[in-house]
Amino acid sequence: MDAPEAAAQREALGKALARALARITRRIIAVRGDLARAGEADALAQRAQLFVAEAARARRGTTRLVATDWSSGEPREVVLEIDPARGAQQQVDAMFQRARRLKEGARISQERLQASERMQAALETIATELTSTEEPDLASLTARARAAAPRDFKAPAPQTSAAPSKRKQDQAKPPYRTFLASSGARILVGRNAEKNDELTLHVARPRDLWLHAKNRKGSHVVVPLAKGAVCPPQVLAEAAHLAAHFSDAREEDLVEIQHTPRRYVRKPRKSPPGLVVVDREKVMLLRRRPEVLKGLLEREIEE
Repeated sequence: MDAPEAAAQREALGKALARALARITRRIIAVRGDLARAGEADALAQRAQLFVAEAARARRGTTRLVATDWSSGEPREVVLEIDPARGAQQQVDAMFQRARRLKEGARISQERLQASERMQAALETIATELTSTEEPDLASLTARARAAAPRDFKAPAPQTSAAPSKRKQDQAKPPYRTFLASSGARILVGRNAEKNDELTLHVARPRDLWLHAKNRKGSHVVVPLAKGAVCPPQVLAEAAHLAAHFSDAREEDLVEIQHTPRRYVRKPRKSPPGLVVVDREKVMLLRRRPEVLKGLLEREIEE
């Protein structure tokens, strides 16, 4: 590689790192905002507790509950305005439910914050090495950045004399998108009906696990497995989330997901793209969890 080309690639890598760091920084700021709001959980639960007895005694059509707060050592009257069209007890229960959701959200946000800060630190180290080393190993730094932040870091395209056409770019892509489970396991998702066939019939091995939203249009999902291995329950649940999300049931809370080893999936002759017949299937009823799906989508990688 001549000096001008090396300099251009070094500059491109620096820009890619800067873009990834900017995305991660924005996410950290947003998550810290979520954590600040989650700090209201205890105060909300304490406030709701004040009105439990009053709500139990309230008549239909009541517009306000009045209670006495002794938390400071002195009596203080507190008022809760309520909707007269709804039960008082129902509205107090909703306050407790919101407090519980805020606490659960705080736990998830704390995990996201820690993960994002680790990514930020790793990319900052790589950026420092890039600028401070006289002849940095660009391939090694790129690989480290991709491993540290697979969702945020987009490796710069190789410098060529002419940009490849969109058709050639599409042809170069695998027929699937790749997501990482929380354990690091790869989960493959077909890009469209034709690519579903290619993924299931030509990429997946007989021992791999195959999933699909039952009786729905959507992507085929494959979990590659080592010989003799069984798909861990957590990976199965995460793959099921992707099968539900990349289907026309993506807005539903409960989705039936069929799964079976790839060897039990076959394609009838002259059937339309994406249509297969499944034998020996198992069906799980998935209750979708937005935080699980969000983590998976953030861990998409390019292959």
